[in-house]
Amino acid sequence: MGIGNGELDGGARWGGVVFGVVVAVILTTGCASEKPKPMAQPSLEQVKGSADRGFDKLKQEERDHKPAGM
Repeated sequence: MGIGNGELDGGARWGGVVFGVVVAVILTTGCASEKPKPMAQPSLEQVKGSADRGFDKLKQEERDHKPAGM
């Protein structure tokens, strides 16, 4: 079994596997070494404003779907 007939011998196959594992480890540790940036926390006013808009939208939808007889 050689390379000439389209098949790899055991050493070449294991070499490819080892190379793939080494590349995966390098990429994983390289990306993991960067510390993620903390997300900015919204202010209390932003949270309240967003909640108010959400409740207003919900109230409007309830009015739009209310049956005429009620």
